[in-house]
Amino acid sequence: MKHMFNHIAIAGLGLIGGSLARDIRRLGLAATITGFGRSPERLKKALEMGIIDAWHTDYSQGIAQADLIIVGTPVSLITQQILEMLPHVKQGAVITDVGSVKTAIIEQVEPMMPQGVFFIGGHPIAGTENSGFESSVDGLFEHRACVLTPTEKTDPHALKKLENFWKAVGANIVCMDIKTHDMIFAGISHLPHIVAFSLVNALTDMENFEKQILQYSAGGFRDFTRIAASDPVMWRDIALMNKDHILNAIGFFEKSLGSLKQSIADGNTSEIEQFFKKSHDTRRAI
Repeated sequence: MKHMFNHIAIAGLGLIGGSLARDIRRLGLAATITGFGRSPERLKKALEMGIIDAWHTDYSQGIAQADLIIVGTPVSLITQQILEMLPHVKQGAVITDVGSVKTAIIEQVEPMMPQGVFFIGGHPIAGTENSGFESSVDGLFEHRACVLTPTEKTDPHALKKLENFWKAVGANIVCMDIKTHDMIFAGISHLPHIVAFSLVNALTDMENFEKQILQYSAGGFRDFTRIAASDPVMWRDIALMNKDHILNAIGFFEKSLGSLKQSIADGNTSEIEQFFKKSHDTRRAI
């Protein structure tokens, strides 16, 4: 059987890394899948579950054979992990990540790349509020967008390899400038998470609020706040690494919410209805 890659290494076997490993095996995209991480116990469990073929906690072992390296660690660790693995990476290897922040990572990583080793930023738009490879599933990336962020320094052959890989797991490829990526996802991903976290905290901090009342929450509240169950450490790091764009997005949200608050305070029926209609029409168009 001919594989797309002989050896794929995944550093960080979370939901995304674990789901990719499942698809790589299911679709026969690599002869060998090696997992890297800090916890031998976790890596052994992933091996026992059949998600990976081998594991290491040290990049001096195993990474040198990898043709494709996927870094699925929290965004704050991606640069550090790549720096640690680079002395052991072979010529011709393609390195990518799956983080939702691109500028801070690529501006640090790209200058570190030795001749003949290629880094291309990636961001699959898929996932759930759950974390860990235990939550991984087959087909997570089917019919989902995967944003790749090549730069003027990106090798076209390396980019084609990475595009073909993501297409093989069912993703639709979108190429985007790093700053455009971070601005867009500050609005459509980062801000909604921040609003969900803030809403849950606002309700639990309300004076005389009875926490038991949450058991009466209807589907709308549960659906809207589902993402507030996401990993708080991951979202702390995203908030800091995409700070400027997120602060800008929060500013627009505060202005919009303030406008609605004033219309309600004034009892301005037409303004309130128009506010809701604008949102209603935009959402239905999506």
